[in-house]
Amino acid sequence: MDQESTNLPAQIADALVSIPKGLTPGVIKALDRLVGASVDIPIAWLQQKKAKIDAQTESYKLVEASIAETVASGAGADPDIAQRAMNKLVRKEYRKQVNREAVASAMVEDLRDQASSEENLATGSVPASEVDDDWLNVFERYAEDASSERLQGLWGKVLAGEVRQPGRFSTRTLRFLSEFSQADALLFETFAKSAFGDNAPKKLVAPKDQEDIRDLIYLEASGLIQGASGLGLQMTFMFDKHGRSFVREGNLIVLLTGEPEKKVQYEAIALTQLGQEVLCLVGSRNARESARAVAHAIRNPNIHEAHLGVLTDEKTGKINLMEVLWVKETPEAPIVEGSQD
Repeated sequence: MDQESTNLPAQIADALVSIPKGLTPGVIKALDRLVGASVDIPIAWLQQKKAKIDAQTESYKLVEASIAETVASGAGADPDIAQRAMNKLVRKEYRKQVNREAVASAMVEDLRDQASSEENLATGSVPASEVDDDWLNVFERYAEDASSERLQGLWGKVLAGEVRQPGRFSTRTLRFLSEFSQADALLFETFAKSAFGDNAPKKLVAPKDQEDIRDLIYLEASGLIQGASGLGLQMTFMFDKHGRSFVREGNLIVLLTGEPEKKVQYEAIALTQLGQEVLCLVGSRNARESARAVAHAIRNPNIHEAHLGVLTDEKTGKINLMEVLWVKETPEAPIVEGSQD
């Protein structure tokens, strides 16, 4: 990227170099919203947007002047009150801008870090749509209140995920995350390490004594999981006519082989739609390790093999197999001793 004539924050400008070109429009739109008129987008990179940004800058100046006039008139003849009101307004808006730029920086960092991941490179085409304006309106309100490094990192990951796949996070999930405490996050983090795709095998997450399931009940009450209470859930999958089935999370695939058109079941606790959206935000979780754990937990005599792979082409369903997770042992044929003539 040509950084001539740009005053983007250095951390953001440097990281932008490594972001896939297919994500550029979404990144630009997000930066326009969060960083806004405080930056001059590089001319060589985004010349067609500059007129729009310059127009916004003039609008902001008019609004600022109008606010100052309104505050002054509302304060009557006391200039001290007007000055204190303006100072408070400036401090408040400054904090919001600092928070928004920190979130924007976290977004760009996440996009850069994930760009080298095989799972994300596999189907690295241009997103089918842009980040929705209404979604950005809601997101901006949460981002500007993110004063801690933890929340700024969290909202940065959310925005990065939305840029990669518009529609990935619902506004309901944004509202949930705004109230998601660190204690709640740690509790879900423990569960998430034993989950892959849309569920976690019960044998991995249920307490061994089956008595103290308060943590699971709490996650269920939060709307993240279901099947912790009551009779539980049975997950069922069927092998196709070629004897194949798979469990998917993003572009990561656990490919299973077995008897064609035969069903396999296991007890599980399912992730709700909300839980699935939050799952990918757990920073300490390694999706490949979770895939391995789940594949071993559902091991069954009816499953012959389990492989870990990456979906390389969404249209054709082509999978690049990376690792053999396990193979069903085939008993050796008995040796029959007999006399020879």
